[in-house]
Amino acid sequence: MAAPVTGPRRLDGITRWLLLVAGLIFLMVLVGGFTRLSRAGLSIVEWDVVTGVVPPIGAEAWEESFAAYRETPEYRLVNRGMTLAEYQEIFYIEWAHRLIGRIAGLAVVLPLGWMLWRRRLTFRQSLPYWGIAALFGVQGAIGWAMVSSGLQDRPSVSEVRLTVHLLTAVTLLALVLWMALDRIETTRLREPPVDSPRLRTLAKALLAAIVVQLTFGGMVAGLKAGYVSDTWPLMFGRLVPVEALANAGSWWAAITGPVGVHFIHRWFAFVVAGLALGLAGAIYRRPEMSPVLRKTAGWLVATVAVQIGLGIGVVVYGVPKWLALAHQGLGVAVFCIALVAVHHTRRRERTPAAAVVT
Repeated sequence: MAAPVTGPRRLDGITRWLLLVAGLIFLMVLVGGFTRLSRAGLSIVEWDVVTGVVPPIGAEAWEESFAAYRETPEYRLVNRGMTLAEYQEIFYIEWAHRLIGRIAGLAVVLPLGWMLWRRRLTFRQSLPYWGIAALFGVQGAIGWAMVSSGLQDRPSVSEVRLTVHLLTAVTLLALVLWMALDRIETTRLREPPVDSPRLRTLAKALLAAIVVQLTFGGMVAGLKAGYVSDTWPLMFGRLVPVEALANAGSWWAAITGPVGVHFIHRWFAFVVAGLALGLAGAIYRRPEMSPVLRKTAGWLVATVAVQIGLGIGVVVYGVPKWLALAHQGLGVAVFCIALVAVHHTRRRERTPAAAVVT
């Protein structure tokens, strides 16, 4: 009888491909945040899936693009008098964001087609990956719907559409990362599965809380609610800005307006922190927990703490661009670490490594 494998195996090609796509999605989210902070998202007023890959070439093409931008509410109400050079600067930021999205989509479709052709995957095995490719198309359509909301009668995009765009990207990231984690688990020697309903519940609750926090973060970005208050922990001299919330007119307007989403996003972070501490405490109290899960718990607590510190810094320093971008990027990283925790604590049957398609 052959001796069991005692060391980790090298990641197979499909797993490395999935991790590459996950990295591209993460980069796409970061560049999207930079685009928003730079007010560049409305600089391209058309959605040309194919021809939009190439930026304007020549003075005449640039003048046509700039003329179209000058018809938008953002130019008329915010950027009137902008020069062509200034327009080119924001154009290239939005163009880069769209280009990375296209590259990420092609990074799914082209290798997938190649693997089908080489019969490394059957058509049935490829269906989940084609689902990912389709979701990239949906994400692009949502992105254009978001942009078009700022081209009619307002100089900014809909905060709801922006949030949906962000959450769709996070969903894409979660699906791709989950597939990669499944394959890593089946091709590497791991400790026995965690058999603790309490840990599973805590990990899922933490992930759900992070999604809620990301949702309000998207609303804060869309409403530019980070500028509402530059003090912490007080807002308008109070822990709870009662007067400002009451002036909204209704409870729904209060929690979805700039003051409300800022207030909820500010304090719900501590719900996330409490759940992260609770999960870490439950893991560290059990000596049989795997080293991977212990490290994941430690990273969760550390990154949530840093994330709260970044959030406070964004508020008190008046939303500086790079600090706000770091806050957004780390928020998505916290989500990914929590996803790893959920994956590692879920109830499942192990699949023999030999059954994995490589």
